[in-house]
Amino acid sequence: MLELKNNLIDIFNDSACAPYTFEELLDITKYEITILKNLLEQLKEENIIYESKKHRFGLLSQFGLYIGTIDVKEKGYGFISSQSFEKELFVPKTDINSALNKDKVIFRIKSKNIDISDEAVVVKVIERHLKTVVGEIKSYYYRKVFEPIDKKIQLHFEVDDFNMSVEGDIVKFKIDQFVSDEHVKGKIIEIIGNKNDVGIDIKSIAAKYDFYQDFNKETINDLERVVNFYQDGGYEHEISKREKINKTIITIDGEDAKDLDDAVSIEQLDNGNYLLGVYIADVSYFVQENMPLDEEALSRGTSVYLVDRVIPMLPHKLSNDLCSLNEKTPKLVMACLMEINNNGDVVNYEIKEAVIETKHRMSYTNVNKIIDNDLEIKEKYKDIVNDVILMNKVAHILSNKRAKNGALNFEIPEAKIIVDEKGYPIDVQLRERYEGEKLIEQFMLTANETVASCINQMDLPFIYRVHDEPKQDKLQSFKKVLKNTKYNINIRNNQKVTPKVLQTIMDEVNDYAINTTLLRMMAKAKYDVYNIGHYGLASDCYTHFTSPIRRYPDLLVHRLLKKYLINGEVTIEDQKNNFNMISIRAEQSSKRERDAIECEYEVNDMKMAQFMENHIGEEFQGTVSSITSFGMFVTLHNSIEGLIRLGDMKDDYYEYNSTLMCLTGRHTNNIYRLGDTVKVKCIDANKTKKEIDFIISSKSNKNMLKYSKNLSGRGKHEKRRNSSKRKK
Repeated sequence: MLELKNNLIDIFNDSACAPYTFEELLDITKYEITILKNLLEQLKEENIIYESKKHRFGLLSQFGLYIGTIDVKEKGYGFISSQSFEKELFVPKTDINSALNKDKVIFRIKSKNIDISDEAVVVKVIERHLKTVVGEIKSYYYRKVFEPIDKKIQLHFEVDDFNMSVEGDIVKFKIDQFVSDEHVKGKIIEIIGNKNDVGIDIKSIAAKYDFYQDFNKETINDLERVVNFYQDGGYEHEISKREKINKTIITIDGEDAKDLDDAVSIEQLDNGNYLLGVYIADVSYFVQENMPLDEEALSRGTSVYLVDRVIPMLPHKLSNDLCSLNEKTPKLVMACLMEINNNGDVVNYEIKEAVIETKHRMSYTNVNKIIDNDLEIKEKYKDIVNDVILMNKVAHILSNKRAKNGALNFEIPEAKIIVDEKGYPIDVQLRERYEGEKLIEQFMLTANETVASCINQMDLPFIYRVHDEPKQDKLQSFKKVLKNTKYNINIRNNQKVTPKVLQTIMDEVNDYAINTTLLRMMAKAKYDVYNIGHYGLASDCYTHFTSPIRRYPDLLVHRLLKKYLINGEVTIEDQKNNFNMISIRAEQSSKRERDAIECEYEVNDMKMAQFMENHIGEEFQGTVSSITSFGMFVTLHNSIEGLIRLGDMKDDYYEYNSTLMCLTGRHTNNIYRLGDTVKVKCIDANKTKKEIDFIISSKSNKNMLKYSKNLSGRGKHEKRRNSSKRKK
């Protein structure tokens, strides 16, 4: 049957006569009627072919149809992203056709001329994304009802079972059946808390993405088993078996970090090279494969960092105690010792199980003070001052090599939202990155590359962190947009846009709007069993090895290193089993990483909107960071972003140019482009909708102006905490 099915697909692909009627296909294929009907039904179910209202069959593209994912906004309109198009396509509210946010849909372009159309029409929903919905229990006329918190979800909810929920509870509703496009049936499966609970706003968003603070009973029981083994002498026995590394080893993390999963050492060798040691907590010793702790870690995929809390991948007993590389305490690690020359090349390395004892628990703040020659801090840590200075030197060597190779350094500002004891946002600041943060980043990148290269050279199944190169047509579009900005960047029309060319542009421009636009045009990094390299890092081979406490792929990498390098499990059968296992876990890890990122963004958007509710009517200076067919987004100095809707631009009728990404006034010839400095007034902010609305106050003619201080931080900018980002 599979061969017949493939033959039928070939007929659709090869013929210029499709679409076909059933009778025409019957005549061409000579199949029995029943067989042909079954084949066509299978291909329709798999969305490979489409049947028109006139009962003609053909590939989707032969009907001008495409598959994509829709992002539905609160106002009812949406945007479709599809591999068939380099840009997102706008879908008016009238053409959504019952699609819900993140549904997989079949769509067509509204205009016959694809080149000039930015609008699409949803033809059919082929896969519902929505499985559960977070909402509130309310009472109408003494009758309990479920109402979703996300107002984009325009459905009627029929609740079969309210569980033990009462009015005011924030709950999760499980959809059992789509009765119609607007009507669903299901039951309440979880009570998250009460609407008046402190922090319930963040907790409800986390629950939407299936991230929870508490662990299930099976996981807790497995944790007790691990703790009992630890206390009964198993841990001490393991320490006695491993090599003790007697070097000056330190951890460097944020002030508030408790899950210390990496430590470093440095020394200069007699040949002039440097021996860099990167020591990573051996989480795989405690979290055994296919046990409840492991299954829960895989389900979570990653720790999630949400404003004032961390939702951990592993229980705190592991992440903050047993696995954490706490000061002056013997700890199990996977060690990666690398000999590095003055060109930044790793000329020799060793990867092994080991035991370490860190000398100091250093913070980024104090490391930066040592580098900046703070005499008081240098005296306090005089036993490691030379090590820190040497580390900084080696980090610069590694960074320079990476830059020469063409690695991209986006340096997109990251916000830190400060909240009070009740979770109310009182300030929004930018995180600053100094030498200490960059030092650790370079060391972790190098260890990740070294580990990946080791297994790649052995040609064994492995999990890689990959980043595909962007499509050249997207980069050519970026060149057109760039030429329309205030920056005079000369790129030849036929010049291929390589990572080096992009980094040159970013170094010269150094503009948040331009860098963000470029970042959006990039492919998303993910985990994969197939190594295609990492475009953004200009690396042929890369993985995640350095954070097994908070990322599942790193835990898996440790297990694979032990299987291959220590246990020698490299038979053909081992490799086959590993390949299948890695493929499944790489896909799950990529999905949960995307969930975590979206969850973090949604929480930040909500808190920023809540913060701006107290600044309605105030004026600020900002930068045009994105332009769409319905308006433009302006970003303030502290990364808060608001929308100026076309309908609120009263001085002219503005037309959107998608090629140059600009708005042009029909009568005044006013032009708004990426990177333009504008003065705006906040006219609305809504925590529930997670939206901020601006209007134009005035547009500056100068290329760059100082940002207003209306929203400046109440204290010094805080440094990036350890957990914040080492996500490359």
